[in-house]
Amino acid sequence: MVEIRQLKDGCKLEDKQCHTSARLNGDGLWCSFREGESFYRRCMDGSVVLGAEAIPVSCEKANAVHRQFHQWINSVSLTDPVIAKSQSLSIDEYKKQKLLYQQAYPEEVCILPPDRYGDIVIQPAIGCPNRQCSFCAFYKEKPYQVLNEQAFIAHLLAVQQIYGKKLEASPGVFLGSANAMALSQRRLVFCLDQIEEQLGTFKREVATFADPDFSARRSSRDWEELRSKGLRHLVIGLESGWGELRALLGKSGDLSKTAAMVHEAQQAGLSIGLTLLTGAAVEDQREKNLEFTLQTVEGFNLSPAETIYLSPLSNDGCIKEEAILEQKIFADSLRDVTKARIVPYQMQRFQYFA
Repeated sequence: MVEIRQLKDGCKLEDKQCHTSARLNGDGLWCSFREGESFYRRCMDGSVVLGAEAIPVSCEKANAVHRQFHQWINSVSLTDPVIAKSQSLSIDEYKKQKLLYQQAYPEEVCILPPDRYGDIVIQPAIGCPNRQCSFCAFYKEKPYQVLNEQAFIAHLLAVQQIYGKKLEASPGVFLGSANAMALSQRRLVFCLDQIEEQLGTFKREVATFADPDFSARRSSRDWEELRSKGLRHLVIGLESGWGELRALLGKSGDLSKTAAMVHEAQQAGLSIGLTLLTGAAVEDQREKNLEFTLQTVEGFNLSPAETIYLSPLSNDGCIKEEAILEQKIFADSLRDVTKARIVPYQMQRFQYFA
């Protein structure tokens, strides 16, 4: 017997006898599907991933999963409008969703902080104004480009079309791509106003990545205005508190702009997230990197509502063992100097799920 549980943006079905379950969105499209020991999730770009590790499967396998799901859903005899929609859909509908995603997003959504995975991504700009970070696997070949007002409004309308009721269930909005804070104050306020007008307000409000060295200068009044418009959380790529190492990584060795942004944003009521790389220093400099980083983080006076994301350095997608070991050392040491939450952050595992 199949049990159904209604959700804000669809429903969840479970057949315990057959060890099969699925979550459907309001349009009847499956978002997750479990059959026996295999658990699949569908991504906005049309791909399908397997298991908790979100391992991408081949196009052939993805099509087979679609067929398995439709064979199962068509055997369900429950009377429900979402189930009825799902039973009437063909695999071509999923291909249509992929095309809508490509039309809605001028740049692929490639990364979010782990505690913001459920956010709807909005892109007032694409690319990165720096593109010099030696460790970056996402933005090196993507110049920074701001969407004009007409293009941004069209982007919001397209996002509404592909998400539908999921907008109501989403906890927050995340501004992409690499640094929305590089927008001018006028343009950023315009974008925040349009988000509220077109999409409404969200429980966790709006977050964004921020690079203080490539961001617009802002007064305390500007920061207060952004907070009043719903900007709530900045995720800053600190990577290390040691200026010398930061310079080697392609970041500025001068931390004064970072310190200023953290302080000014906090004063206006925004929360801060800091990303730190582990495994970035050579062996004989690890202690020095840890020492400088602890001093820098302690100086930011982060609260329990703020976050430090520890990300192990990877080379061509392979995470070094020493980076994992150092992640634990950093976590233990940071707890002595900050009240902020310490969150592991493996960027390579991110998928923008449907």
